[in-house]
Amino acid sequence: MGKIRHVSFDLWMTLIRSHPSFKTKRAALFRSFFSLEAFAPEKVESVFRETDVLINNMNEITGRNVHTFEMYLLCLHLLGIDIKSVHPDKLEEFYSLSEALFFEHAPLHLYEDTTTLLAALQEQGITTNLLSNTGFIQGRTLRKLMAEWGWDALFAFQLYSDETGYSKPDAQMFSRMLDKAASLHTDLLSTEVWHLGDNQLADVQGALRLGITATLTDIVHNPLNKLLNERCLCLT
Repeated sequence: MGKIRHVSFDLWMTLIRSHPSFKTKRAALFRSFFSLEAFAPEKVESVFRETDVLINNMNEITGRNVHTFEMYLLCLHLLGIDIKSVHPDKLEEFYSLSEALFFEHAPLHLYEDTTTLLAALQEQGITTNLLSNTGFIQGRTLRKLMAEWGWDALFAFQLYSDETGYSKPDAQMFSRMLDKAASLHTDLLSTEVWHLGDNQLADVQGALRLGITATLTDIVHNPLNKLLNERCLCLT
């Protein structure tokens, strides 16, 4: 690998993971909010999981982004609810409640030293960004989380699929990242940009297709601190 001047990070299961109780509590909130007491809590949570996986796969195949509110409606449909009875304002209202729950049960750092690693990269003049597909949790909420943790000051920019309209591995998502990264450096080559993520298709194949250097991360076998230190970045 040649010189790296910019590092792009996936977010979920690359830098953070969900709080262990968040998804169960969100399903319970959905059940209560939409008066779904006729369904067992486990059924509602199962429908959320099914929708999450389905939409993630669809987004990766089409390269587009299904809106969060459409995901809510699909959950209701799978439970046999007539979605024509749902007022649009209720979808935003539920999202606001879900966001509050999200911060009550905030995601966990995948690594204890992430803040230190990001700060060390910044100190060496290596710029960074977040490049994340979204689903039930939108970019606007993740930006708030990054600000709360102080990570927004460590990333040069953040790109989320619900904001761009494109999902990894689509070339448009990586192209936008390259354009923004190039504005931070003089004559930046795509090979000088390194994308790190936990998804072989969305992260690695998507990046390589545009000539971007890419590596699959794994908390056990390929953790970030090991990768960043072994690839001549000399952080420790």
